[in-house]
Amino acid sequence: MYERLLTKNLSTGSQFCILGAKGVGKTTLIKDFAGKFSNCIYLDMETAADRAIFRPDDTVEETLRAISFIKGTEIRGKGTLIVLDEIGKCREAIRWTSGQADGRTGGQADGRTGGPLVVATSSFLTKEISVLTDPETGPLQAQYLYPFSFEEFLMVMDDPAALEAYREVPVPYYAYEKLLNYFHLYSLVGGMPEITGEYEATRHLSGLKNIYQRIEERFIGCISDVTDGTKSRNLTLDVLQNTYPFAATRISYNRFGNLEKGSREIRKAFNVLESVFFHQMVYPVTSTTLPAAQDNSKFPRLQLVDTGLVNYFSGIQKPLFQSHDMNAIFHGQIARQVVGQDILVTESSGALNGGRLNFWVRNKAQSTAEVDFVIRYLEMLVPVVVRSGEPGRLRSLHQFIDQAPHPYAIRLQAGQLSVQQAQTIHGKKFFLMNLPYFLAGKIREHLGGFRKYVDS
Repeated sequence: MYERLLTKNLSTGSQFCILGAKGVGKTTLIKDFAGKFSNCIYLDMETAADRAIFRPDDTVEETLRAISFIKGTEIRGKGTLIVLDEIGKCREAIRWTSGQADGRTGGQADGRTGGPLVVATSSFLTKEISVLTDPETGPLQAQYLYPFSFEEFLMVMDDPAALEAYREVPVPYYAYEKLLNYFHLYSLVGGMPEITGEYEATRHLSGLKNIYQRIEERFIGCISDVTDGTKSRNLTLDVLQNTYPFAATRISYNRFGNLEKGSREIRKAFNVLESVFFHQMVYPVTSTTLPAAQDNSKFPRLQLVDTGLVNYFSGIQKPLFQSHDMNAIFHGQIARQVVGQDILVTESSGALNGGRLNFWVRNKAQSTAEVDFVIRYLEMLVPVVVRSGEPGRLRSLHQFIDQAPHPYAIRLQAGQLSVQQAQTIHGKKFFLMNLPYFLAGKIREHLGGFRKYVDS
Protein backbone atom coordinates (compact mmCIF):
# COMPACT_ATOMS: atom_id res chain seq x y z
CA MET A 1 0.00 0.00 0.00
CA TYR A 2 2.82 2.40 0.83
CA GLU A 3 3.95 2.65 -2.78
CA ARG A 4 5.64 6.00 -2.16
CA LEU A 5 8.33 4.21 -0.14
CA LEU A 6 8.31 0.64 -1.34
CA THR A 7 8.70 1.43 -5.03
CA LYS A 8 10.46 4.80 -4.95
CA ASN A 9 12.85 4.99 -2.01
CA LEU A 10 13.65 1.51 -0.73
CA SER A 11 16.49 -0.03 -2.68
CA THR A 12 17.62 -3.63 -2.32
CA GLY A 13 21.22 -2.37 -2.42
CA SER A 14 21.13 0.13 0.43
CA GLN A 15 20.68 0.09 4.18
CA PHE A 16 17.92 2.16 5.74
CA CYS A 17 15.81 2.72 8.85
CA ILE A 18 12.08 3.39 8.54
CA LEU A 19 11.04 5.99 11.13
CA GLY A 20 7.46 6.76 12.06
CA ALA A 21 4.76 6.63 14.70
CA LYS A 22 3.72 3.38 16.25
CA GLY A 23 1.02 1.84 14.07
CA VAL A 24 1.71 3.57 10.74
CA GLY A 25 2.71 0.27 9.11
CA LYS A 26 6.51 0.11 9.42
CA THR A 27 6.63 -3.60 10.22
CA THR A 28 4.22 -4.48 7.40
CA LEU A 29 6.23 -2.41 4.95
CA ILE A 30 9.61 -3.81 5.94
CA LYS A 31 8.29 -7.37 5.77
CA ASP A 32 7.00 -6.66 2.25
CA PHE A 33 10.45 -5.34 1.38
CA ALA A 34 12.07 -8.45 2.90
CA GLY A 35 10.03 -10.56 0.49
CA LYS A 36 12.40 -9.43 -2.26
CA PHE A 37 15.17 -11.50 -0.64
CA SER A 38 15.47 -15.26 -0.75
CA ASN A 39 17.50 -15.23 2.47
CA CYS A 40 16.18 -13.05 5.30
CA ILE A 41 16.59 -12.98 9.08
CA TYR A 42 13.93 -11.11 11.05
CA LEU A 43 14.70 -9.88 14.58
CA ASP A 44 12.06 -8.23 16.77
CA MET A 45 13.75 -5.95 19.29
CA GLU A 46 10.56 -5.78 21.35
CA THR A 47 11.14 -9.38 22.41
CA ALA A 48 13.65 -10.21 25.15
CA ALA A 49 14.91 -13.28 23.29
CA ASP A 50 15.99 -11.31 20.22
CA ARG A 51 17.47 -8.48 22.30
CA ALA A 52 19.54 -11.02 24.23
CA ILE A 53 21.45 -11.90 21.04
CA PHE A 54 23.19 -8.52 21.18
CA ARG A 55 25.65 -8.57 24.09
CA PRO A 56 27.87 -5.58 24.96
CA ASP A 57 31.14 -7.51 25.17
CA ASP A 58 30.78 -9.49 21.91
CA THR A 59 32.51 -8.42 18.74
CA VAL A 60 30.48 -7.57 15.68
CA GLU A 61 31.52 -10.84 14.07
CA GLU A 62 30.59 -12.91 17.13
CA THR A 63 27.13 -11.35 17.17
CA LEU A 64 26.72 -12.12 13.48
CA ARG A 65 27.52 -15.78 14.14
CA ALA A 66 25.05 -15.81 17.04
CA ILE A 67 22.30 -14.40 14.82
CA SER A 68 22.96 -17.09 12.22
CA PHE A 69 23.02 -19.90 14.81
CA ILE A 70 19.98 -18.87 16.88
CA LYS A 71 17.83 -18.09 13.85
CA GLY A 72 18.99 -21.18 12.01
CA THR A 73 19.80 -19.29 8.83
CA GLU A 74 23.09 -19.21 6.96
CA ILE A 75 24.38 -15.72 6.24
CA ARG A 76 25.30 -15.46 2.57
CA GLY A 77 26.99 -12.10 2.41
CA LYS A 78 25.16 -9.40 0.52
CA GLY A 79 22.43 -11.87 -0.43
CA THR A 80 21.22 -11.92 3.19
CA LEU A 81 18.90 -9.31 4.63
CA ILE A 82 18.87 -8.76 8.39
CA VAL A 83 15.80 -6.91 9.66
CA LEU A 84 15.99 -5.20 13.06
CA ASP A 85 12.40 -4.26 13.86
CA GLU A 86 12.14 -1.51 16.54
CA ILE A 87 15.91 -1.17 16.78
CA GLY A 88 15.52 1.68 19.28
CA LYS A 89 14.53 -0.86 21.93
CA CYS A 90 18.06 -2.30 21.97
CA ARG A 91 21.12 -0.04 22.24
CA GLU A 92 23.44 -2.98 21.63
CA ALA A 93 21.70 -3.64 18.31
CA ILE A 94 22.36 -0.01 17.37
CA ARG A 95 26.03 -0.43 18.35
CA TRP A 96 26.29 -3.63 16.32
CA THR A 97 24.75 -1.98 13.26
CA SER A 98 27.31 0.83 13.48
CA GLY A 99 30.05 -1.77 13.75
CA GLN A 100 28.75 -3.50 10.64
CA ALA A 101 29.20 -0.26 8.73
CA ASP A 102 32.77 0.08 10.03
CA GLY A 103 33.63 -3.10 8.17
CA ARG A 104 34.60 -5.18 11.18
CA THR A 105 32.96 -8.29 9.74
CA GLY A 106 35.55 -8.70 7.04
CA GLY A 107 33.81 -6.42 4.55
CA GLN A 108 31.59 -3.38 4.35
CA ALA A 109 27.98 -4.17 5.14
CA ASP A 110 26.58 -2.12 2.30
CA GLY A 111 25.67 -4.92 -0.04
CA ARG A 112 28.79 -4.42 -2.21
CA THR A 113 31.68 -6.24 -0.56
CA GLY A 114 30.29 -9.29 1.16
CA GLY A 115 28.58 -8.14 4.36
CA PRO A 116 24.85 -8.71 4.96
CA LEU A 117 22.39 -5.93 4.28
CA VAL A 118 20.90 -4.45 7.46
CA VAL A 119 17.58 -2.58 7.58
CA ALA A 120 15.61 -1.41 10.59
CA THR A 121 12.53 0.36 11.93
CA SER A 122 11.99 2.62 14.93
CA SER A 123 8.92 4.26 16.49
CA PHE A 124 10.96 6.94 18.22
CA LEU A 125 13.97 9.08 17.49
CA THR A 126 16.74 9.12 20.13
CA LYS A 127 20.25 10.59 19.97
CA GLU A 128 21.62 7.14 19.14
CA ILE A 129 19.20 6.63 16.26
CA SER A 130 19.87 10.16 15.02
CA VAL A 131 23.56 9.26 14.78
CA LEU A 132 22.72 5.96 13.11
CA THR A 133 20.64 7.75 10.45
CA ASP A 134 22.72 10.90 10.06
CA PRO A 135 22.57 11.82 6.33
CA GLU A 136 26.32 12.52 6.22
CA THR A 137 27.88 9.86 8.45
CA GLY A 138 25.18 7.37 9.47
CA PRO A 139 25.21 3.80 8.08
CA LEU A 140 21.41 3.73 7.65
CA GLN A 141 19.43 6.12 5.48
CA ALA A 142 16.40 7.55 7.27
CA GLN A 143 13.07 6.92 5.55
CA TYR A 144 10.04 8.52 7.19
CA LEU A 145 6.64 6.88 7.12
CA TYR A 146 3.41 8.76 7.81
CA PRO A 147 -0.24 7.68 7.98
CA PHE A 148 -2.02 7.11 4.69
CA SER A 149 -2.35 10.02 2.31
CA PHE A 150 -5.75 10.68 0.78
CA GLU A 151 -4.64 8.86 -2.37
CA GLU A 152 -3.69 5.80 -0.32
CA PHE A 153 -6.98 6.06 1.57
CA LEU A 154 -8.79 5.83 -1.77
CA MET A 155 -6.77 2.71 -2.55
CA VAL A 156 -7.95 1.14 0.72
CA MET A 157 -11.56 2.04 -0.11
CA ASP A 158 -11.21 -0.09 -3.24
CA ASP A 159 -12.93 2.33 -5.63
CA PRO A 160 -10.80 2.18 -8.82
CA ALA A 161 -12.94 4.74 -10.66
CA ALA A 162 -12.56 7.33 -7.89
CA LEU A 163 -8.83 6.69 -7.68
CA GLU A 164 -8.40 7.05 -11.42
CA ALA A 165 -10.36 10.32 -11.43
CA TYR A 166 -8.30 11.66 -8.52
CA ARG A 167 -5.09 11.00 -10.44
CA GLU A 168 -6.29 12.90 -13.53
CA VAL A 169 -4.98 16.43 -14.03
CA PRO A 170 -7.31 18.25 -13.95
CA VAL A 171 -9.83 16.15 -12.06
CA PRO A 172 -12.98 15.63 -14.18
CA TYR A 173 -15.95 17.71 -13.03
CA TYR A 174 -18.22 14.68 -12.62
CA ALA A 175 -15.92 13.17 -9.96
CA TYR A 176 -15.99 16.23 -7.69
CA GLU A 177 -18.86 15.27 -5.35
CA LYS A 178 -17.69 11.71 -4.85
CA LEU A 179 -14.09 12.75 -4.15
CA LEU A 180 -15.23 15.51 -1.79
CA ASN A 181 -17.32 12.99 0.15
CA TYR A 182 -14.37 10.61 0.30
CA PHE A 183 -12.12 13.41 1.57
CA HIS A 184 -14.58 14.24 4.35
CA LEU A 185 -14.58 10.55 5.23
CA TYR A 186 -10.77 10.52 5.20
CA SER A 187 -10.75 13.55 7.51
CA LEU A 188 -13.22 11.82 9.82
CA VAL A 189 -11.63 8.36 9.94
CA GLY A 190 -7.99 9.31 9.54
CA GLY A 191 -5.10 7.60 7.82
CA MET A 192 -3.80 5.14 10.43
CA PRO A 193 -3.75 1.76 8.63
CA GLU A 194 -5.47 -0.21 11.39
CA ILE A 195 -8.33 2.31 11.51
CA THR A 196 -8.80 2.55 7.73
CA GLY A 197 -8.64 -1.21 7.34
CA GLU A 198 -11.33 -1.74 9.97
CA TYR A 199 -13.56 0.94 8.47
CA GLU A 200 -13.20 -0.50 4.96
CA ALA A 201 -14.27 -3.90 6.28
CA THR A 202 -17.26 -2.74 8.33
CA ARG A 203 -18.18 0.72 6.96
CA HIS A 204 -19.19 1.72 10.52
CA LEU A 205 -17.58 4.36 12.75
CA SER A 206 -18.93 2.83 15.95
CA GLY A 207 -16.44 -0.02 15.89
CA LEU A 208 -13.39 2.25 15.70
CA LYS A 209 -13.48 3.54 19.29
CA ASN A 210 -11.28 0.83 20.76
CA ILE A 211 -8.74 1.16 17.96
CA TYR A 212 -8.34 4.92 18.48
CA GLN A 213 -7.76 4.28 22.18
CA ARG A 214 -5.32 1.48 21.43
CA ILE A 215 -3.30 3.77 19.15
CA GLU A 216 -3.05 6.40 21.90
CA GLU A 217 -1.91 3.71 24.36
CA ARG A 218 0.93 2.86 21.98
CA PHE A 219 2.08 6.47 22.03
CA ILE A 220 1.98 6.33 25.82
CA GLY A 221 4.18 3.22 25.71
CA CYS A 222 6.70 4.95 23.45
CA ILE A 223 6.77 7.96 25.78
CA SER A 224 7.84 5.63 28.60
CA ASP A 225 10.73 4.43 26.42
CA VAL A 226 12.19 7.90 25.85
CA THR A 227 11.52 9.80 29.09
CA ASP A 228 13.76 9.87 32.15
CA GLY A 229 11.83 9.62 35.38
CA THR A 230 8.20 9.67 36.44
CA LYS A 231 7.86 13.48 36.52
CA SER A 232 8.98 13.87 32.91
CA ARG A 233 6.72 11.05 31.78
CA ASN A 234 3.65 12.37 33.61
CA LEU A 235 4.09 15.91 32.31
CA THR A 236 4.48 14.62 28.77
CA LEU A 237 1.27 12.61 29.14
CA ASP A 238 -0.54 15.69 30.45
CA VAL A 239 0.64 17.68 27.44
CA LEU A 240 -0.42 14.88 25.08
CA GLN A 241 -3.96 14.86 26.49
CA ASN A 242 -4.20 18.62 25.94
CA THR A 243 -2.91 18.75 22.35
CA TYR A 244 -5.95 17.57 20.38
CA PRO A 245 -8.02 20.78 20.63
CA PHE A 246 -4.96 22.78 19.54
CA ALA A 247 -4.31 20.85 16.31
CA ALA A 248 -3.37 23.16 13.41
CA THR A 249 -3.22 26.20 15.71
CA ARG A 250 -0.28 28.29 16.92
CA ILE A 251 0.66 27.70 20.53
CA SER A 252 2.68 29.23 23.34
CA TYR A 253 4.71 26.85 25.51
CA ASN A 254 4.21 28.80 28.71
CA ARG A 255 1.35 27.24 30.71
CA PHE A 256 0.15 25.37 27.64
CA GLY A 257 -3.29 23.85 28.16
CA ASN A 258 -3.56 25.67 31.52
CA LEU A 259 -0.84 23.45 32.94
CA GLU A 260 1.05 25.19 35.72
CA LYS A 261 4.41 24.75 34.01
CA GLY A 262 6.79 27.17 32.34
CA SER A 263 8.07 27.28 28.78
CA ARG A 264 11.20 25.21 29.43
CA GLU A 265 9.32 22.23 30.91
CA ILE A 266 6.50 22.31 28.36
CA ARG A 267 8.94 22.61 25.45
CA LYS A 268 10.80 19.55 26.72
CA ALA A 269 7.52 17.59 26.85
CA PHE A 270 6.68 18.63 23.28
CA ASN A 271 10.15 17.54 22.19
CA VAL A 272 9.43 14.09 23.62
CA LEU A 273 6.10 13.93 21.76
CA GLU A 274 7.83 14.95 18.55
CA SER A 275 10.48 12.26 19.07
CA VAL A 276 7.71 9.60 19.05
CA PHE A 277 6.21 11.20 15.90
CA PHE A 278 2.99 12.26 17.64
CA HIS A 279 3.20 15.69 16.06
CA GLN A 280 5.40 18.08 14.14
CA MET A 281 6.11 21.63 15.26
CA VAL A 282 5.52 23.80 12.20
CA TYR A 283 7.51 27.04 12.24
CA PRO A 284 6.94 30.10 10.06
CA VAL A 285 9.11 31.70 7.42
CA THR A 286 9.10 35.46 6.91
CA SER A 287 10.57 35.57 3.41
CA THR A 288 8.55 35.30 0.17
CA THR A 289 11.59 34.15 -1.83
CA LEU A 290 13.97 31.21 -1.71
CA PRO A 291 15.91 30.26 0.29
CA ALA A 292 13.46 30.74 3.12
CA ALA A 293 14.73 29.73 6.55
CA GLN A 294 12.17 28.98 9.24
CA ASP A 295 12.14 31.29 12.25
CA ASN A 296 12.24 29.17 15.42
CA SER A 297 11.88 32.24 17.63
CA LYS A 298 8.24 32.71 16.65
CA PHE A 299 5.25 30.79 17.97
CA PRO A 300 4.93 27.41 16.16
CA ARG A 301 1.82 25.65 14.92
CA LEU A 302 0.91 22.11 15.96
CA GLN A 303 0.52 19.53 13.20
CA LEU A 304 -0.69 16.30 14.77
CA VAL A 305 0.12 12.94 13.23
CA ASP A 306 -3.43 12.08 12.16
CA THR A 307 -6.69 13.97 11.76
CA GLY A 308 -8.77 10.95 12.72
CA LEU A 309 -7.18 10.94 16.17
CA VAL A 310 -7.79 14.69 16.47
CA ASN A 311 -11.48 14.35 15.63
CA TYR A 312 -12.06 11.37 17.90
CA PHE A 313 -10.27 12.66 21.00
CA SER A 314 -11.65 16.19 20.52
CA GLY A 315 -15.19 14.81 20.22
CA ILE A 316 -15.93 16.60 16.94
CA GLN A 317 -16.69 13.72 14.61
CA LYS A 318 -20.42 14.54 14.40
CA PRO A 319 -20.14 18.19 13.20
CA LEU A 320 -17.53 17.17 10.65
CA PHE A 321 -19.75 14.37 9.36
CA GLN A 322 -22.65 16.80 8.91
CA SER A 323 -20.72 19.63 7.22
CA HIS A 324 -20.20 20.18 3.50
CA ASP A 325 -17.44 22.76 3.99
CA MET A 326 -14.69 21.96 6.49
CA ASN A 327 -13.57 25.59 6.42
CA ALA A 328 -16.77 26.40 8.31
CA ILE A 329 -15.85 24.14 11.24
CA PHE A 330 -13.85 25.66 14.12
CA HIS A 331 -12.55 28.50 11.94
CA GLY A 332 -11.05 26.08 9.42
CA GLN A 333 -8.91 24.31 12.02
CA ILE A 334 -9.74 20.76 10.88
CA ALA A 335 -9.32 21.72 7.24
CA ARG A 336 -5.80 23.04 7.98
CA GLN A 337 -4.96 19.89 9.94
CA VAL A 338 -6.02 17.41 7.24
CA VAL A 339 -4.59 19.52 4.41
CA GLY A 340 -1.31 19.76 6.30
CA GLN A 341 -1.31 16.00 6.78
CA ASP A 342 -1.72 15.36 3.04
CA ILE A 343 0.85 18.00 2.04
CA LEU A 344 3.35 16.58 4.54
CA VAL A 345 3.14 13.10 3.01
CA THR A 346 3.73 14.58 -0.45
CA GLU A 347 6.58 16.85 0.62
CA SER A 348 8.29 14.09 2.63
CA SER A 349 8.91 11.84 -0.38
CA GLY A 350 12.68 11.56 -0.72
CA ALA A 351 13.41 14.30 1.84
CA LEU A 352 16.39 13.61 4.11
CA ASN A 353 14.70 15.15 7.15
CA GLY A 354 11.33 13.54 6.49
CA GLY A 355 9.89 16.73 5.07
CA ARG A 356 8.90 19.84 6.98
CA LEU A 357 5.80 21.97 6.70
CA ASN A 358 6.09 25.75 6.86
CA PHE A 359 3.71 28.68 6.92
CA TRP A 360 4.34 32.39 6.36
CA VAL A 361 4.01 35.37 8.68
CA ARG A 362 4.77 39.00 7.99
CA ASN A 363 8.06 40.06 9.57
CA LYS A 364 6.65 43.09 11.29
CA ALA A 365 5.86 43.77 14.94
CA GLN A 366 2.18 43.43 15.89
CA SER A 367 1.31 42.04 12.45
CA THR A 368 -1.27 39.25 12.29
CA ALA A 369 -0.74 38.44 8.60
CA GLU A 370 -0.43 34.68 8.19
CA VAL A 371 -0.56 32.34 5.16
CA ASP A 372 -1.41 28.72 6.01
CA PHE A 373 1.32 26.96 4.01
CA VAL A 374 4.15 27.74 1.61
CA ILE A 375 5.27 25.28 -1.07
CA ARG A 376 8.71 25.28 -2.65
CA TYR A 377 8.09 24.94 -6.37
CA LEU A 378 10.91 25.38 -8.88
CA GLU A 379 12.47 28.77 -8.09
CA MET A 380 9.41 30.06 -6.24
CA LEU A 381 7.83 30.02 -2.81
CA VAL A 382 4.11 29.59 -3.52
CA PRO A 383 1.52 30.61 -0.89
CA VAL A 384 -1.31 28.20 -0.04
CA VAL A 385 -4.36 29.30 1.93
CA VAL A 386 -7.16 27.11 3.26
CA ARG A 387 -10.01 29.60 3.16
CA SER A 388 -13.48 30.32 1.81
CA GLY A 389 -14.72 33.69 0.54
CA GLU A 390 -13.86 36.15 -2.20
CA PRO A 391 -10.19 36.77 -3.15
CA GLY A 392 -10.48 40.39 -2.03
CA ARG A 393 -10.97 39.24 1.55
CA LEU A 394 -7.74 37.23 1.70
CA ARG A 395 -5.78 40.11 3.25
CA SER A 396 -2.80 38.04 4.49
CA LEU A 397 -2.42 36.51 1.05
CA HIS A 398 -2.38 40.00 -0.46
CA GLN A 399 0.52 40.97 1.79
CA PHE A 400 2.48 37.89 0.72
CA ILE A 401 1.81 38.56 -2.98
CA ASP A 402 2.84 42.21 -2.65
CA GLN A 403 6.27 41.08 -1.45
CA ALA A 404 6.64 38.05 -3.76
CA PRO A 405 8.41 38.23 -7.15
CA HIS A 406 5.67 36.16 -8.83
CA PRO A 407 1.85 36.43 -9.18
CA TYR A 408 0.79 32.85 -8.29
CA ALA A 409 -1.28 31.72 -5.29
CA ILE A 410 -3.24 28.59 -4.32
CA ARG A 411 -6.47 28.37 -2.37
CA LEU A 412 -7.88 25.09 -1.04
CA GLN A 413 -11.64 25.12 -0.43
CA ALA A 414 -14.83 23.12 -0.94
CA GLY A 415 -15.55 24.39 -4.46
CA GLN A 416 -14.41 23.02 -7.79
CA LEU A 417 -11.19 23.84 -9.60
CA SER A 418 -11.03 27.31 -11.12
CA VAL A 419 -8.58 30.15 -11.81
CA GLN A 420 -9.32 33.76 -10.90
CA GLN A 421 -7.48 36.95 -11.68
CA ALA A 422 -7.51 39.40 -8.80
CA GLN A 423 -5.47 42.21 -7.34
CA THR A 424 -4.14 43.04 -3.92
CA ILE A 425 -5.19 46.02 -1.85
CA HIS A 426 -2.11 47.81 -3.18
CA GLY A 427 -3.04 47.07 -6.78
CA LYS A 428 -0.71 44.19 -7.73
CA LYS A 429 -2.41 41.74 -10.10
CA PHE A 430 -2.19 38.05 -9.21
CA PHE A 431 -3.72 34.73 -10.19
CA LEU A 432 -5.47 32.50 -7.70
CA MET A 433 -5.93 28.79 -8.44
CA ASN A 434 -8.86 27.44 -6.46
CA LEU A 435 -8.50 23.74 -5.77
CA PRO A 436 -10.93 21.49 -3.92
CA TYR A 437 -9.12 20.63 -0.73
CA PHE A 438 -9.08 16.94 -1.59
CA LEU A 439 -6.30 17.90 -4.05
CA ALA A 440 -3.93 19.11 -1.29
CA GLY A 441 -1.60 16.23 -2.09
CA LYS A 442 -1.67 17.07 -5.82
CA ILE A 443 -0.75 20.76 -5.70
CA ARG A 444 2.52 20.26 -7.56
CA GLU A 445 0.86 18.38 -10.41
CA HIS A 446 -1.65 21.19 -10.88
CA LEU A 447 0.87 24.02 -10.57
CA GLY A 448 2.41 23.17 -13.95
CA GLY A 449 -0.88 23.53 -15.79
CA PHE A 450 -1.77 26.60 -13.75
CA ARG A 451 1.39 28.44 -14.85
CA LYS A 452 0.90 27.48 -18.49
CA TYR A 453 -2.70 28.70 -18.38
CA VAL A 454 -1.73 32.02 -16.80
CA ASP A 455 1.26 32.62 -19.08
CA SER A 456 -0.55 31.70 -22.30
